[in-house]
Amino acid sequence: MGSERGFTFIEVLVVMVVLSIGVLGVLQTTLVAARLERRSRTITTGTFLAQERLERIGALGWERATAGLTAAPLPEALGRGGAWLQEEVVRPGGRFLVAYERDPPSAGLPRCTVHCFWESEPGGFDARQAVRLSLRRHR
Repeated sequence: MGSERGFTFIEVLVVMVVLSIGVLGVLQTTLVAARLERRSRTITTGTFLAQERLERIGALGWERATAGLTAAPLPEALGRGGAWLQEEVVRPGGRFLVAYERDPPSAGLPRCTVHCFWESEPGGFDARQAVRLSLRRHR
């Protein structure tokens, strides 16, 4: 009977454990890659959104580009006081808050800045999840 071929139960169990660890590693890598891809898509969408708004200001001027926007305080989590012109935008990448600011008209070459914040978790914007683009406009 000592010449029988095959695997013992312990050998099969060890192989299953080793394969399971390998499969879990691949699964973990896939999950991390999916999360990073989603974050990258959101950052790209926020950047394009801010760029689009800034180009509109450059083409139409501050008054026409921001007409119809309401001035309101930003959410406390963003840590910025005062009233800001702002709008919420929903895109496939998530929900975004676009806030606008500009240097006083008395400034020699006024700068317009567009801040685009996005939700890191559903229900709240995060100051660390943002892109800011500026434009100096000639009169």
